[in-house]
Amino acid sequence: MAAFLAWLSCAGSCYNMYTQKPGLLGRTCQEVPVALAYALVISPVVHRILVSPDPATDDLALLYHKCQVVFFLLAAAFFSVFEPERWFPGRCHFFGQGHQVFHVFLVLCTLAQLEAVVLDYEARQPIYEPLHTCWPHNFFGLFLLTMGSSVLTAFLLSQLVRRKLHQKTQ
Repeated sequence: MAAFLAWLSCAGSCYNMYTQKPGLLGRTCQEVPVALAYALVISPVVHRILVSPDPATDDLALLYHKCQVVFFLLAAAFFSVFEPERWFPGRCHFFGQGHQVFHVFLVLCTLAQLEAVVLDYEARQPIYEPLHTCWPHNFFGLFLLTMGSSVLTAFLLSQLVRRKLHQKTQ
């Protein structure tokens, strides 16, 4: 399901770029698959945060997971709306654009996630070791399938754009 949603995210973004319409449909095609994929992937982390027995004695990995969720939600907010450009019109052309802030929060989200995964793996190594027998091959195959279909989708839509541009010049 995560692989399909990853492809759907790529296809939605390509469609949004192809139509060049900044309206609700384009944003929906671009953002809904990403939100669904994130909800699916983050659900075990959210479950762990919610069932944590004592929030005062959380392990450090859980704190990083919480930071990861907060940073992603902030990144999503800055991706979805054009802030701070609205607050400072004409002053965010080169520095301070919402898209730049989105990338900063996404990098922080990734760093928090990586640190949480390392801490989790170190603390829960006996749980994770049996999972690393045949599963990596399956995940690698699924990764290749997702990447191949995403590249193919991007290529096909780029061909549609070229045809559309060629028809406009004639």
